Amino acid sequence: MRLLPLAFALAVATFAHAAPADEIAPAEPALATLETVVVTGIQPGPGLWQVRHGTNTLWIMGTLSPLPRRMEWEPRELDERVAGADRVLAPPRGGIDTGLNLLGRLTLLPAALRARNLPDSQRLVDVLPPELYARWQVQKARWIGEAPVLERRRPMFAAFALMEEALEDLGLERENIVWQRVERIARREGREIVRVRVEARLDDPRQALREFNSSGFDDLACLEATLARLEHDTGLLVERANAWAVGDTTSLLERRFDDELRACALAVLATDAAKKRGLDTLPERLVEAWLQAASESLETTANTVAVSDLRLLLADDGLLAGLRARGYLVLPPGETLPEDAAGDADSADGPPVQPTSELLR
Repeated sequence: MRLLPLAFALAVATFAHAAPADEIAPAEPALATLETVVVTGIQPGPGLWQVRHGTNTLWIMGTLSPLPRRMEWEPRELDERVAGADRVLAPPRGGIDTGLNLLGRLTLLPAALRARNLPDSQRLVDVLPPELYARWQVQKARWIGEAPVLERRRPMFAAFALMEEALEDLGLERENIVWQRVERIARREGREIVRVRVEARLDDPRQALREFNSSGFDDLACLEATLARLEHDTGLLVERANAWAVGDTTSLLERRFDDELRACALAVLATDAAKKRGLDTLPERLVEAWLQAASESLETTANTVAVSDLRLLLADDGLLAGLRARGYLVLPPGETLPEDAAGDADSADGPPVQPTSELLR
């Protein structure tokens, strides 16, 4: 069930420094067709990014969503790093604190359920441009079938339901298997777990839901981006998931990581209900909080392992860029520290910054 608080949390947790809609690059042509086979069986996953400060090292595993549903993931390098780490840094998470107990949150449920539907008994055919509605009908028939209940959903929530059904049919899933494994090993080995979470306090959750339900928001771009993904990029979704599974870092770096959820996040963060309550600043605050935690580990801890979404990790103003800007040496998976830089990396003053262009070649 996708409710308003979860939509805000999705926007915050998945995207940092979201670009304006006119800055989002157009979708690349699909590199594969629907016949692309999803990998199964035992797979190693990608290597780890390495961040150095003197003799201290931060190892980062980049996660991807979606991934092959029937993959058996056995990342020996990651398992060994976590078992030998002094500290584990959890993926950055954003959320909303309503200040309500369980009973209070349950009382919000009826309003939240109304907020996911179009107001005044409208249907998608009433609010979508004819061309976009025709595309919606084609993709809905392809992946779901009739589903009349979805015709009453706001475009963003209809898009979520459509994509979830498509991913299941494609043999993909969004579950974050990486952090589940890392956390399990860290707990077993008694490693310190540092959680980075930034929350916005909603003192008026009922009023926020009322505003959301009455004023709505411009989420046509969310549905349009979802339809475009299903029309042109299902092969790319599978190939990208396969590349992560088999550890093909080169292919991952060659493909952009924007997806339809970016447009959906932009729609949520741009609402008046979000802006007046400061929710639109949460992505920037989340990045800064994670960088602070990572810097503290690099300054004080010999070995740290971190987990982060690849989009957040590789964005121009994302986590790796922030670490470089703070003077840390960043090495992609499989790249070792050059001998002539070893002295700099082991010095108390820390290593030089490497240009992004050189690291992504």
